[in-house]
Amino acid sequence: MDSTKEGPQYRLKLDEKIILLNKKKFNLLKYIDECGSITQASKHSHIPYRSALKYIENLENDINKTIVSTKRGGKGGGGGSTLTDEGRKILREYRKVDSILKMHADVNEIEGEIAEIDSENKIANIYLNGNKVILPVRGNFNIGDKVLALISPDDIFVMLEPQESSVRNIFEGKITGMELKNNLVRLTVELGKTSLFVDITEYAREQLDLTLGKNIFVGFKAAAVAMVKI
Repeated sequence: MDSTKEGPQYRLKLDEKIILLNKKKFNLLKYIDECGSITQASKHSHIPYRSALKYIENLENDINKTIVSTKRGGKGGGGGSTLTDEGRKILREYRKVDSILKMHADVNEIEGEIAEIDSENKIANIYLNGNKVILPVRGNFNIGDKVLALISPDDIFVMLEPQESSVRNIFEGKITGMELKNNLVRLTVELGKTSLFVDITEYAREQLDLTLGKNIFVGFKAAAVAMVKI
């Protein structure tokens, strides 16, 4: 997901091609599909007609395929525009990404800059309070890119002492919040200037004797992290 003055853009992958689509451009394509007219779609999506044509042209150039099919009408009418199968695929992919992000609205966000990339193992490193965070590389990322690492609270585990394992994303923190949420215990763990939400069962909380102010270690696998550009 990238950010522009028109709001966040989702990075969509279509047949090995990457495109960027925000809500405004999504609405343009959606209304073309519903109205059968670029003119009407530009009005509904509040995009000037010339800009709408440029958006469509740029998207088609990005994937090297036609996404809008236009038929010229005669004096009696009969013209209009429709989405091709490729255009409808773009709508479907946007809806999928949008739905996933809405489902995980309370996902943890770690903001950072990519410091290193291991192309062979497809991992990247950013730094959190001086500690290295290992992230999977899925897509086109470069050293220096500003990114968000997204981690679901239930993908983070709690330890009283760091354990030897294949998990290398392990950090020391302090419990600063604790509440019941959706039949789980939601911990707020402070890691220096950053805080993470962690969901555990009441049984796990009792077994670990977790209380406010207790120092603990939290960890998560690289595979549990989604990384997006900002």
